[in-house]
Amino acid sequence: MKTKFIHITDIHLVDEGLLLNGGVPTARLDACLDDISRWHPDAAFCVISGDLAEFAEVEAYQALKARLAVYPLPCFLLIGNHDDRAVFQSVFPDHPKDMNEFVQHRFEIEQGVFLFLDTTKEGRDVHEGQLCSYRLDWLKQQLAEAGDKPTYLFLHHPPFEIGIPYVDNIRLIEAEAFAKALRHGRDIRHVFYGHVHRMTYVNWRGISFTSLPSLNHQIPLNAASVNAEFCDEPPAYGVVLIEDDQLTVHFNTFLHRNPLSQT
Repeated sequence: MKTKFIHITDIHLVDEGLLLNGGVPTARLDACLDDISRWHPDAAFCVISGDLAEFAEVEAYQALKARLAVYPLPCFLLIGNHDDRAVFQSVFPDHPKDMNEFVQHRFEIEQGVFLFLDTTKEGRDVHEGQLCSYRLDWLKQQLAEAGDKPTYLFLHHPPFEIGIPYVDNIRLIEAEAFAKALRHGRDIRHVFYGHVHRMTYVNWRGISFTSLPSLNHQIPLNAASVNAEFCDEPPAYGVVLIEDDQLTVHFNTFLHRNPLSQT
């Protein structure tokens, strides 16, 4: 049996119609959701892995909530370094959370267990990731309970460097503690992450990870300074296919699908 789901990340919503780093986040999100509805209505669910809002404003979260309320796919949300946990939860009070009020939860279907982590660090204008002891304990418990079931993880911040100083300096701080927690999993098939605004594949400690471009603005591979932080490389969303013996991740650059000339 095959299961399809959608991965989106780093939508960075601001006020309706406003520009951010050369793009209009609300327009990009609308175009993405429309494309998914047209070409992938058979997807089982959708995940948006953090940085839902650029400035963590109530209005941005409300704009997202309004769109998802009429969207046909179930959608699971993570928060990132641009988000505020309390503000997010005030707009999404029914979104799942753990016993310590972190925005993390478990979802299970026949094809496996999906764990959604909260790596947002406490404090204002703090951009590195955090997995405190409470969140790590929750992860260990969930991995142990998953047993031999195929398990897939989602988080915003990666625990490793990717060769771009700008994002390497704000990665997940508790990398070694995270690595130790992963040892409680018997069959971790893949980890999906955001934050780096790039399409990447990384094998870290024997586990495969993939990330996606932002829907709005990207970080160039030569970004060695703040002055080279953003570029207009194309956005993409992920189309993920799960089968018993295979995982396929398509990186769908949905705004660059020009038909071949008929002349």
